Amino acid sequence: MLMVFLAPGSLNHTANIIKGFAIAIGIVVAIGFVWAWWAARQRERQVEMAGRARAAFAEHLRLALQYPEMAEPMLGAINSPAEIVRYKQFVASLLAAADTVLLYDPSPAWRAALLRQLAPHKSYLGSEEFRSGASADCSAELNALIRQACGG
Repeated sequence: MLMVFLAPGSLNHTANIIKGFAIAIGIVVAIGFVWAWWAARQRERQVEMAGRARAAFAEHLRLALQYPEMAEPMLGAINSPAEIVRYKQFVASLLAAADTVLLYDPSPAWRAALLRQLAPHKSYLGSEEFRSGASADCSAELNALIRQACGG
């Protein structure tokens, strides 16, 4: 009796085929929606991370504008103990900003920008004092950039 109802060409057989196609099409559409949502979320996340990287870098640039003699140590004479401490804190702030930027957006463009910021400080960053102390606070990625800025 069951064979009669599902025989090829019968109305039930045709309905089952249509139902199967409808389910398959529904699954494909659902997968498409999920993929579109995921792709949009990834783009939003990239924009958010890039914004966070820019904000961290902008904070360092504000500090560099306030203290240009610290940003370019060769411009001014850093002689007194107070100025030396302020300079080390300035560099620590730069390194914290650089670590944050690398965390959010480790792209080649940001690496190049950070190298330009690190280069004026290569005498301090290459010193034994820095390598034995403050460099331990930096990420491995930032330490690699510091070595590159110092010439190896």
